[in-house]
Amino acid sequence: MHSFERIDNPTLRGRISERVRMAILDGTLRAGSKLVERRLASQFATSLTAVREALIVLEADGFVTKTPNAATHVTKLTLEDTEKLFDVRRVLERHAVALAARNCSSEHAAELDKAYFRLLDAARGKREADFITTDLALHSKIWSITGNEYLEAALRRVNSPLFAFVMIRLVADRSAMDLTHDAQSHSTLLEAIKANDAERSQREFDIAVNDWLVNLRIGVFGRESRESAVPTALPRSTSRVGRGA
Repeated sequence: MHSFERIDNPTLRGRISERVRMAILDGTLRAGSKLVERRLASQFATSLTAVREALIVLEADGFVTKTPNAATHVTKLTLEDTEKLFDVRRVLERHAVALAARNCSSEHAAELDKAYFRLLDAARGKREADFITTDLALHSKIWSITGNEYLEAALRRVNSPLFAFVMIRLVADRSAMDLTHDAQSHSTLLEAIKANDAERSQREFDIAVNDWLVNLRIGVFGRESRESAVPTALPRSTSRVGRGA
């Protein structure tokens, strides 16, 4: 199994979550891998409480999924899962872009422009993990402009596993998606929001969300059949776990 070094720093929750996140992104822990809390606590030489808090952080960010009274796994979505998430996105986010358009001020517009240019820069630089993080930040900015914190929380809950899973897949296979095309597909939607045109914002969102789903079907799930089976436990390693590691 993979071994993690002990952490002595008092900011355990953040450091453990970051170590596990990096293990997910570098492929050490693959999508679908089971995470055992006691095993992680032993490897990090820390308490179960610190590990559980770290997993809560990772779950909020979409990198792991926890089943009540059951195990925790690295997020793995099927095409069916993804289409269900998009069904919810079409309802909630379509409403959100209309609200954002009605509320968008010149200050909001400037913030959207900055977020969009950061997204383009990440795409052109082929920085996959940065691209997904920036993409989620751009959408989060739109949601925040709605002024409805409950809608914003619901959208984050729906989208976090999706964005995290896509990040995992993109880091593993850089050819899976055309990042520049994906970034540019946000352009007309943002222009409609900045123009305070709610109806056009919804029309542009309808076009964009269909484009995003098609890209995932082809780029992410079109390659899945060629991958080996996902392990049901932590990857093995010859590294030794111990206080001196």
